[in-house]
Amino acid sequence: MRVRDLMTKNPITVDSETLVMDARKIMEENNIRRLPVVDKGKLVGIVTMHDLLMASPSPATSLSVYELNYLLAKMKVKEIMKRNPITVSPDTTFEEALRIGQEKRIGSFPVMENGKLVGITTESDLVRFVIRILGLKEEGSRITIEGLGAKLGDLKKIISIVEDHQTIILSLLTLPRPEKRDWIIVLRLKTSNPEPIVQDFKKAGLNVTHVAWYKVETGEYQKT
Repeated sequence: MRVRDLMTKNPITVDSETLVMDARKIMEENNIRRLPVVDKGKLVGIVTMHDLLMASPSPATSLSVYELNYLLAKMKVKEIMKRNPITVSPDTTFEEALRIGQEKRIGSFPVMENGKLVGITTESDLVRFVIRILGLKEEGSRITIEGLGAKLGDLKKIISIVEDHQTIILSLLTLPRPEKRDWIIVLRLKTSNPEPIVQDFKKAGLNVTHVAWYKVETGEYQKT
């Protein structure tokens, strides 16, 4: 999965001369929190709702209400925007975008292709994708298996047992535990009755430590 599959195409933009109050109005009317800033077809910055809120003078200021309103009415996007924002291309992988966002502590990326702004992707897009690939909104069971070795034998064993029960794997996560030199597997299966599978896991010598069932109507996991 790449950024082009997640991004909002042809995003709403403003130019650097746009008044801050107008930029805020655009965000509120379109229910968005970020605006790429484009001058003559060139991306020059990005402004967020947080930037706009922070631009408001402190309540402790000695200025009068009239003076505050005057200053705000004159303030332009170029005075508060983040210049030269980090960008990604449509072909950037989901994983790479997520890594960059975490390392740089940023919540959105303008998407550039051949020097042109073609989209924007945000942390909300990435989170929605994670939920989708993990099947978190589908009813099913969550099984945790601990103490797996580094070899592929345990994983093959797990998949074989699931296949024997003709059950769909919604997601499978492997988590290393360097301190114990082993692995944990978190398995989500499309079944509301995982017990027969759990019993076969245990018969195969697998250490099942947690079993829960996700109920769509409550949006919660319940222990089986």
